[in-house]
Amino acid sequence: MSYKKRSFYVAYNDCEGEFSLSRAALEWLADRGVIKAHEILNELDDEHGNVCVDETMLDMKRHSSLLILCIENIGSLRASGIGSMIRIRTILSNRYMIKNMGGIETVLTPDDIIWIEVE
Repeated sequence: MSYKKRSFYVAYNDCEGEFSLSRAALEWLADRGVIKAHEILNELDDEHGNVCVDETMLDMKRHSSLLILCIENIGSLRASGIGSMIRIRTILSNRYMIKNMGGIETVLTPDDIIWIEVE
């Protein structure tokens, strides 16, 4: 019997800056029932086009299937907020961490870590 590992998806920021969702992403999420996205949109001035909202403000995780669907449906460029270029990484582990260096994030899984063994 062949066992195939399950794939998971994680959103991360791929440029200097910070992980930030755009107004278009907030609207997409609000249309699909994300209450916090709807609340944030209601607080925004209609003429203010730029927003800086991360996943924690929406009570979401970077691996949230709804967040991943949003990015896939509207595209990375439209989903990305100010100073952000959101991408999706496919991982084969159910564990990950996000390493941030100057705003540029890297998604790491246990398989990515090269351990140094003490002899």
